[in-house]
Amino acid sequence: MADAAPPPRAEVAVLGSSPITGAGLVIDLEGALDLGGQGVSAATIGGSGHIDDDVNFKVAKGSTISYDRQIRSGRALLLGGLRLAKGTETLLVSGMSADLKSGVITAKVGLRPGIRLGTITAPATARATKPVGSTTITLDLATSGVTLDPAFAAAIDDTLGTALPTNPVPRTTLTIDIDLIRGHSPNPDLLTALGLDSSLDLADLLAFRLDTTVDLGSS
Repeated sequence: MADAAPPPRAEVAVLGSSPITGAGLVIDLEGALDLGGQGVSAATIGGSGHIDDDVNFKVAKGSTISYDRQIRSGRALLLGGLRLAKGTETLLVSGMSADLKSGVITAKVGLRPGIRLGTITAPATARATKPVGSTTITLDLATSGVTLDPAFAAAIDDTLGTALPTNPVPRTTLTIDIDLIRGHSPNPDLLTALGLDSSLDLADLLAFRLDTTVDLGSS
């Protein structure tokens, strides 16, 4: 009896990976948590800064997005953090990161890592923009905002003795930048993953302006 043929090998998706940079998370924590009303003062640490009344956590080095024919995964590490204080008690919020597929944003709150800060309301789509003359695409990943998680407020309450609400965040953006160039030419795999024409050459890429919605995939 002849040996049975071996089963076919399952195809393994070959993922590409690109670094991401950008403005990162801009969020109105005061409006959502009523920190001042609870007697809590907030100061930025480690490279984050205030933009008007909002706090900006820029994308940190080491952030990446991975793809085959669509975006498969990605993580935006966020630079800096907050020092929250009430009376003699202080609490650091740091080590924030956003999972670009699930939309979950986590942080280290005091000594407790992995606390859910919130979730992007509609993580499967993003607004994509690119001006003429640029090879960088900007994705706004929070076009429908971010919903704060009660666990984040509770972690602050435990240390500072507050009773923080978790109101809808009135002003929130999460934006990342991705360079569409690999070496000296447009990256066809990345273009495909973003729903763009994979045959674009450098001149074509520089010439076109983009303002549309892209599907980040659900699988």
